[in-house]
Amino acid sequence: MKFIKTLLLFFILSSCFKDDVKKVEIEVYRFDKELSSVDSTNIDAKIDKWDTILNGFHHFYYSSFLDLKYENSDSLKSLILQGIYHEELNLITKEISNKFPDFTKINTEIESAFGLVQFYFPNFIVPKNIVIINGERTYAMMFKGDTVVLSLDMYLGDSNIVYDSAPLYIRKMFQEKYIIPDILENWCNVQFETNPQSNFLDKLIYKGKIMYLMSQFLPHKNIETILRFSKSEFEECEESESVIWDGIISLDLLYSNYEREYHSFFNIDVCTRPISPDSPSRLGYYTGYKIIQNYMQNTDVSLLELMQNTNSQQILLNSKYNPKHD
Repeated sequence: MKFIKTLLLFFILSSCFKDDVKKVEIEVYRFDKELSSVDSTNIDAKIDKWDTILNGFHHFYYSSFLDLKYENSDSLKSLILQGIYHEELNLITKEISNKFPDFTKINTEIESAFGLVQFYFPNFIVPKNIVIINGERTYAMMFKGDTVVLSLDMYLGDSNIVYDSAPLYIRKMFQEKYIIPDILENWCNVQFETNPQSNFLDKLIYKGKIMYLMSQFLPHKNIETILRFSKSEFEECEESESVIWDGIISLDLLYSNYEREYHSFFNIDVCTRPISPDSPSRLGYYTGYKIIQNYMQNTDVSLLELMQNTNSQQILLNSKYNPKHD
């Protein structure tokens, strides 16, 4: 009987939670497909359409995103039309179309994630639009106001022909399953960029906070995908958790403010260099997440209170993080 009552309470709470989660609608615009259909007979109509629907997004795309300069409207038209005959650009556009003929399923997952964002942070602005582009392998994405500018050429799969010249440790990040985690991490960075990160510990705690937030926004995704590790890389981290922490302590990195010493802990690289040449890079994401996970289990704070607390030392101490004894 006690089990039935507990189960009933769980379903009631789950139902209330679902009712409180706001529905978020995000409009998707396939600018990549628009550009692929431009020619000399329709370019004026296309530009008028982009001015009206996208508030002149094409100007931002060429001048800011691709950093291509033009003097006037005629030179912009010439720049746009040159893309028709650009062999490599056309190859990438074709690969995007083949890989992502439709974006509906992914967008539904993005909407669900930002519904949970608004549940936890009701006063925060969430995206209203996603503009999909061929970013010519420059940036995976950026935010322009309430719009996500998403370069699908950066998510074609690690074996795609367009990445042939890239090393494996970089190519493995170019996977479809990382689109949503990348969007959420970028959104979090925009919202919480004022968090001070003056040394290794600050960076570790900050990245851990962001990864923990993402785990709450993406409850149905496994943690290795959120961290953007392969399953084997994550299992290696789990097996070596105490070794990683011992390495951080013994190398005297915890309070280092010399970024070059710990760059590979938080950025894509061949490995996390101070730890091992055989380790995956970005181990700071893993260790930071584990610290915050412990902190949230050992304290009674909300996600907002977590993000408002910028005292990294206090968070570390209150987390009682000690992987040797977990």
